[in-house]
Amino acid sequence: MTILPGKSACLRCLYRGTLPQEKFPVIGMTPAVIGCIQATEAVKYLLGIGKLLTNRLLLYDGLELTFNEFAIERNPDCDHCGSLPSKE
Repeated sequence: MTILPGKSACLRCLYRGTLPQEKFPVIGMTPAVIGCIQATEAVKYLLGIGKLLTNRLLLYDGLELTFNEFAIERNPDCDHCGSLPSKE
């Protein structure tokens, strides 16, 4: 999910409540796969080319080696990125 402040949904829009606190294991090359995707998004943003992952969540399942994409809508009442964000 690529987040553009003031333009796209944020993580609080996605979770709409308290953020999950549980930890999850990092398996093998998962950080490298996700890092490559993040680097690609950064290059696309800097060059102004391609379609960014704004308002879309890309879910990676390393065990099944699959990707799923979910549309995320910006919440206008979000306390972080909405029209009246809190001052946290």
